[in-house]
Amino acid sequence: MIFIDADALLQILDKKSNKGQEIFEKLEKNKETFAITSITLYDVQSFLIEKGIDIPPHVNLLQVYDFAKEDIQKAIELKSELKKKGIEIYSSDLQVSAIVMNKGGTLYTMNNHLKVLEEHGLKLFFV
Repeated sequence: MIFIDADALLQILDKKSNKGQEIFEKLEKNKETFAITSITLYDVQSFLIEKGIDIPPHVNLLQVYDFAKEDIQKAIELKSELKKKGIEIYSSDLQVSAIVMNKGGTLYTMNNHLKVLEEHGLKLFFV
């Protein structure tokens, strides 16, 4: 399963974005199913509303995975492990990463700072 991060999804939704078109084509070629997290949905919708952009109806057609109890535990573990190393990552990134990890998925993202989570088991695909 491929999880699309907020930055990548916003690029896809931007019809003028060459990067968005490139990401979309990669998703189409890959035969895996794709989804987003509830955290991603919140980030994308709040960004669009803040910018005065209508939320495209097809966003609501995407499969959405919620932030469940086991994801909370995983996010806390990740935060604790990173803190020991002096590394801080946004809570929302830890929450998304925890969902993806617990579902055995791969995160399609443009956020290079998430690379540090690979050693903790997060599968990443940088777009």
